[in-house]
Amino acid sequence: MAFALFDDRNPAARIALCAAGAVLVFIFFKSIIRVGMLNQRYQDPLAFWVGRVVLSMFRFRVRHLPGGRTRRGEIMTWYWPCSLIAVITSWFLLVTVGFALMNLAFRGEATFTEAFVSSGSALSTLGFSTPTNLSGQLLAIFEGAIGLFLIVYLFTFLPGFMELIHERGRRVSWIYARTGPSPSGAEILLWHCRNRRTGDLDAVWEDWENFFRNLGQARSFLPILAVIRPLGPNQSWVCAFGAFLDALALTNSTVAHPGEGARICFDCGVVAVRNIHTTMRGTPIRPDRDPEQMHVERVHYDAACAKLEAAGMELHPDRELAWKRFIQSHMLYEEEIAWLAAALADPTPFWPHA
Repeated sequence: MAFALFDDRNPAARIALCAAGAVLVFIFFKSIIRVGMLNQRYQDPLAFWVGRVVLSMFRFRVRHLPGGRTRRGEIMTWYWPCSLIAVITSWFLLVTVGFALMNLAFRGEATFTEAFVSSGSALSTLGFSTPTNLSGQLLAIFEGAIGLFLIVYLFTFLPGFMELIHERGRRVSWIYARTGPSPSGAEILLWHCRNRRTGDLDAVWEDWENFFRNLGQARSFLPILAVIRPLGPNQSWVCAFGAFLDALALTNSTVAHPGEGARICFDCGVVAVRNIHTTMRGTPIRPDRDPEQMHVERVHYDAACAKLEAAGMELHPDRELAWKRFIQSHMLYEEEIAWLAAALADPTPFWPHA
C-alpha cells in the first residue's frame, strides 16, 4: 500500500524512499566497519541484537533438553555458525532493501518486487536482472561493488576471528590439563611447583598478556565469542579464565617477588573480562562492593597458601597484608566472572576445595 503512493506526481514519496534506502545502506556500512575495523572501540548494535535473537532461540531449544551439560554443549557449538550466518544475512538484506527503495525512487523499476530482485541480482554479482534506465544501472554498478567488497571482507575478516576462537580453546585446554576438571588459581601455581616450572611463570604471564590484549580488543563480536563453547566436553572458558585471574591475583598479592609481568598480565585480563561483561550487557557492577561479600573466604585462601608453601613456593611473610592485597585484586573481576558464569550456565570458578 505504501508503494502505491510512488509515482511521478509524488516527488515527496520518491525523496522519502530514496532517503530510507540510503539510511539502510548507511546502517550496513556503519555495522560492517564497526565489526571489522573499529571493533576495539565500538560495539555494533546490529551484530549484538542479531546474535542475541539467535541465542534466545538456542536457549529455548536447550532449556529442557535431556542429557546434561555435555548434550547442551553439543547443541551450543552450532551457535557460532548460525550467528555468523544471521549477521551476514542481515547485512545482505539491509543493502538489498536499501537499493530496492532507491531503485523505486529513481524509477529503475516499477514495483518493489522487481526492484528487490534487481537489487539482489546486483548485490550477488549475478547480473540476471538489471534496471533499464541509466540511474538504475548506475545504482546496480555501485551495489555490485558492495557485493564484491562484502565477499573480500568476509574472506579476510573471518580467518582472524576463527583464529581467536581456536586460540581461546587452546588456552582453556591448557588450564584444564594442569588443574583437572575443577580449575583454580592455586592449582595452576601448584602444577608449576610440582613440575619445577616456577621459573617459567614470567614467560607464561607474558604469553597470556598478549592473548588478553587481543581478546579485549575484539569487542564487536565478544557477545558471540562469549557464548561459543570450548571444544572439550564439560569445559568452561569462564572457569578457566577465572582460575587464571585467581592465579595472577595470588601471585601479585601473596607470592614473594612476583615480578612486573604478573601485574601487567593481570591488568590486561581484568580489562578483557570487563569488556566481555560489558558487551554482554551484564548487570552493572557496584563500585562500592563490600569485601565481606567476596566469594573466596579466608579459610580457603589460607588452605591454598598452605599447599603452595608445602610445594616449595616462597610466599609473602605478612599473611594479613597479603590477604588484604588479594581481596583488592579479586574484587576487580569477581562479580563480572560470577555474572558470566551464571549467564552461560557454568559453575562459578572459585575454589572452596583448594
